[in-house]
Amino acid sequence: MDSAAVQAAGPVVEKFAATGGRLLGVAFGGLLVVVGLYGIVTDPAGTREIALASFALAALAAVTLVRPVVTAHGDGLLLRNMLRDTFLPWSIVERCKVSQTLQVATTEGQFHGLGVTRSARSMMRSSRPEGTGSRLGFLGMGMRSYGDQDLANPSRRANEEVVGGSYTEYVESRIAQLAAQHRPQHGDAPPRVVTAWAPVPVAGLVLAAACTILAVV
Repeated sequence: MDSAAVQAAGPVVEKFAATGGRLLGVAFGGLLVVVGLYGIVTDPAGTREIALASFALAALAAVTLVRPVVTAHGDGLLLRNMLRDTFLPWSIVERCKVSQTLQVATTEGQFHGLGVTRSARSMMRSSRPEGTGSRLGFLGMGMRSYGDQDLANPSRRANEEVVGGSYTEYVESRIAQLAAQHRPQHGDAPPRVVTAWAPVPVAGLVLAAACTILAVV
């Protein structure tokens, strides 16, 4: 069942790659479901609490880690977060930046998407001046500067820079490109931001709460 925001977005143009957290959520949630089902099949009475707790955690993992995603659609950008979807028409998108969330500045204000993120470590690495940095050992011993070993190994530094932010830079430029292609024309009706609750994750959260209650009573 699609929310009103998804229905307003139009056909999918591009789905941006999943984050590490989303992949972790798929693996973790799948493992919990297997544990719960195994408990029900082997010993329904003895493992009731474990099975219910596993299903509750799997539902939470799906809502918090798996569901958030950002997709480009024909009519705008769709930010699918934990429980709510937000559709942003291309004509109101001014700029965006990937930080700990995807921050999209529009004529209607700033919106955040959880489906494209950067870790604090990668942001610190990209903001650090080239050729500087250190790794600290116990009580400050074992300090290592990037200026010696890493500069002598340029392929290693190049790999670190790619991991740090090349894909997020692509996301920023791609969204800016699509927004530029859909600038409003004179006389066009003002576009409308659509924000709506998503039925499936809301139901998943209710299921997690119900399983938790049943597990402790």
